[in-house]
Formats: sequence, structure tokens, C-alpha cells
Amino acid sequence: MKAFIASMIIAAGVSVSAMANEAGSEKPTKSPVSLRKVDEKKVQLLYGLNQAKTVTVKIYDENKFLVQRDKIVSENAFAKYYDFSKLKAGIYSMEVYENNVVIDQLDIDLNDVVASPVIYSKLEKVENNKYKLLVNALLPSDLSVMVFENDKLVHEEKIDNSIGFQKLYTFERVSPSARVEFYVRSTDGFAQLMAAK
Repeated sequence: MKAFIASMIIAAGVSVSAMANEAGSEKPTKSPVSLRKVDEKKVQLLYGLNQAKTVTVKIYDENKFLVQRDKIVSENAFAKYYDFSKLKAGIYSMEVYENNVVIDQLDIDLNDVVASPVIYSKLEKVENNKYKLLVNALLPSDLSVMVFENDKLVHEEKIDNSIGFQKLYTFERVSPSARVEFYVRSTDGFAQLMAAK
């Protein structure tokens, strides 16, 4: 009798587990509406149903102020482009509503991206008081090189309109046990402090 009850409990557990798996295995239905960026300042709205529907598009600025509202009634699938190039810099939110429910949303960042300068620099200790500095840049820039011995400035030079250089520095009065650091800076924002190894 105990074996029969145990087998009934196991069978009930298996059937409940199977029902849970069937209920959980349902794939969520994909929305027929989607937003996608086609370039930095353009967004495409795709609507994929062939039935009469009303879709509302709202565009807000970063202060949640409504910038544009667009009501679209269509009986067929459609695609519509939104051009953000005339708007001032900032972060905008685009929301698509159907029956007052948000069915898709996309944030658009129109802030100018400031590219950081691309400069490679390497410092190598060759001998006791000899150091090799290599600097390469993609674009010409005015460069400054400062050399510090135990946090004291011992050498400074400027290189005008350069895309890079390689130079061997020899310091006669620098102690071999001192901490020597090279600081390279460009006029377009690059800066790097390197310790000699």
C-alpha cells in the first residue's frame, strides 16, 4: 500500500511538472511594431500587421517635454522614417503606443561625441641614465615632453606639429637609483605619465 501511495505521488509530481513545462514553453508573441536606428540621426518605425490599427508615436526630450506626436492609422503594413537631424543636441525618447499601451521604445542620443586623440607612447630604460621615448600620433599635434626626477622637473621640451618621434635622452646628473618619469602631453587633449623601467 505504501508503495502504491509513493508511486501515485511520483506520478502526480511528473504530471504537474509536465503541465508547468508546457505552460512555460509558450514563446512570447513578437510585437508587430519595432523601432530601429538606421543611422545616427534617423529612426525607422516598422509596422507588420495587415489590419486596421491606430498607432501613436511620441517623442520626448530629456526633460520629458513632448517634442512631437504622430498618430498613424493604417490598414496595411508600413514603414516610416523619423529624422532627428533638425533637433538640438540632447537625449530623446521615442515611444510607440497602441491602445494607450507602450509597445516599443527607443532612446536616441544626439549629443556630439568628442573623439579622444589617438597617440601611442612608450618609454624604455636603455642604460643607467639613458631613456628611449617613442611617440606616434594619427594626426599632427603640438607635443610637450617633461621629465621628472623624484617629482622634480629636470627637463622640458616642445615639439611643434608632429605626428610622432623617437628620441634617446641622456641625463648626466640624474642618480641611477632615482625615480624617473616622462610626461607626454598634446594640445588636443592627450596626456600620459610614464615611469622608466
